[in-house]
Formats: sequence, structure tokens, C-alpha cells
Amino acid sequence: MLWSYLCIDCITGLRPKTLTAEKLAIMCVFPLLLSGILGSPTSRQQLEEYLRKVLIKNTKDGSFSMHHTTEIINAVRFLCLFVEHHGVIFNILWEMVVSSDTSLKINATALLKALVPYVDVKIASTHILPALITLGSDQNLTVKYASIDAFGAVAQHFKNDMVVDKIRIQMDAFLEDGSHEATISVIRALAVAVPHSTDRLREYLLTKIFKLTSITPSGDDFERRRERANVYCEALRALDATDLPSTSERYLLLPSVQNLFKDPDALDPAHKEAMESLSKAMGAHLGIASSVSSFFGENSLLGKKEGGEQHDPATTSGPEPSPQAQPESTRFGRIMRGGFGDILRGQSKGQ
Repeated sequence: MLWSYLCIDCITGLRPKTLTAEKLAIMCVFPLLLSGILGSPTSRQQLEEYLRKVLIKNTKDGSFSMHHTTEIINAVRFLCLFVEHHGVIFNILWEMVVSSDTSLKINATALLKALVPYVDVKIASTHILPALITLGSDQNLTVKYASIDAFGAVAQHFKNDMVVDKIRIQMDAFLEDGSHEATISVIRALAVAVPHSTDRLREYLLTKIFKLTSITPSGDDFERRRERANVYCEALRALDATDLPSTSERYLLLPSVQNLFKDPDALDPAHKEAMESLSKAMGAHLGIASSVSSFFGENSLLGKKEGGEQHDPATTSGPEPSPQAQPESTRFGRIMRGGFGDILRGQSKGQ
């Protein structure tokens, strides 16, 4: 279809002769067609008609759009660099969002996620988030869960309080479903956003992980237990690399790590070693138990807490970190120790 539009069909020598050549040609020509030719002031109506044909009509009939989804997303992302085209892009995207066609909705989530870094907070609030919230409320679970990664992209790029609040509300709705897929997707999406997110969103993620890891694992599906444990470990390591308040480290991060050891078989060996190192280093840093075993049993920290006064991590403030913490028990040191086992295993395999 692209070649027909450019009349290259008539010039046999210029038409790509292989699939690879066609893909490369589309990567180079399609963005220029949209922004340079159809994007000119005199061709705006043609741009809207052509883009609607590519994104909607030809996706339904299984032609060009179905075979070049990545190239189309990249071209639309390039077009989004020009503010004057935002109206056309988001009008067509909304048609995809409210369509009854599942494939159009899933393509819409991919496009929305790709466009996040190229818009400002106003566009994100007025166009991207409403579209994602609509998709996140869809009855089709495939569409619903496909929107989670896009919410994570929004969390990664915007720190506006209103945006963060909307993301938290939607993530709560996903987690309330109680499904394994939703839980994994939410934790993974927010963990990716952790290095660039706000303190409020980090605290939200840490609180959710603490609650989820406090639930006794049920069922005999080992693969699902392993997948959940892996995602929790990755998120906790990402959170540990940020500047968390000492109370969050003491009452949320460290207990979450210890909760994971209630189902040790589900822990991947690499993650298990990293969590043990993190637990010991953090225990020394906070002036409390410094090994995994000291958190369990009658005389353990958790055992004493279970037998005594219960602590609400969302409301209670703990004492300040011990002034006797040693320099080597820094966050950087924990990160280095957490990955040290991976390095040793890599060296042993190389030998």
C-alpha cells in the first residue's frame, strides 16, 4: 500500500525485491511520508485520512499494518515530535481505543506507550491517561492487562501528583482482580519506573510488595510461585538502590525480603543470594538482626513481633538508624554485594 501511494509500483527498479529490503525501505520512507509530505500545511486532511487507513482499516483486513506494526509505531512516534499533528494522532487513537476490535485496542496500547516520552504532562493528562484508563477497564483481559506497561511508562516519565494519583488508583484496580498475570505486570511495570518515579510511588510499590509477600503462598504451581518471587526480588533490588527513608527500609523493605524466605524453594538461586546479602547488609546498617536465620524462630525478630505488639507499617515511625553503622554498609555496598554472586558464577562458567 505504501508503494502504491508513492507510485513506486510503476518504477520496477525502485521496488524492494526482498522482505528485508522492504522493511528497511519502510523504516526510512514511511516517517518522511507522514511528516514531510502528508504533514505539510496543505495536506493535513490527506494525512488524517491516510493515517486512519493505515492504523484502522488496514489493520482489520490484515494487510500492510498487520505485517509492519513496529515500523508504523516508529513512524507515528516520529510524527508526534511535531505538536501540530497531535490532534490528528490522538483523534485516531481514540477511535482505536473505543473500537470493538481487540487487535485495534492492543495496538492502541502499544502506540500510547511509545508516544509517552514525546508528549508533555498536559497531553499525558488529557489524552494518554484517559485512553489508558478506558483500556484498563475493558472487559477483555488481554486488552486490560496490555495497558499496564503503558501506565508504567507514564509513571516513569511524569512526576505530577495528579498523574501519580491516577496511576495508583488504576494499579489498585488491577491488583484487586487478584490474578497472577495482573500482579506480575503491575509490579514489573512500576519496578521499571522506580529509578525515575516519585517518592510517593516508590512508597506505594514497597507497601504493595510487603502486603503481597505477607500472604502465605498457596497452590502447587511452582512456576507461578517462582515467577512471583523473581518479580518481587527484582523490584526490591530496584527500590533498595533508591534513597528510601530509614523507616521504610526497617518496616517495609527488610520485612518484605524476609517474607520471601518463607517459600525458599521458589527463590531463584541468584535472587536468593542477592536477598541474603541485602538482608545482612541492611540489618547491620539498621543495627538489627544481620542474618536470615535470626529473623525466624521463637527468639527471632519476627517471632518477637508476632508474639508482642503488632506493627502497622503504614502508620508507625521507627527509630532513626544507628549512628554506629559502618561505612561499608552503604546502599552502594549492598548493591555490589547483591550482584557479586552473579559475577563469580559468570567467571566460573567462562573458565
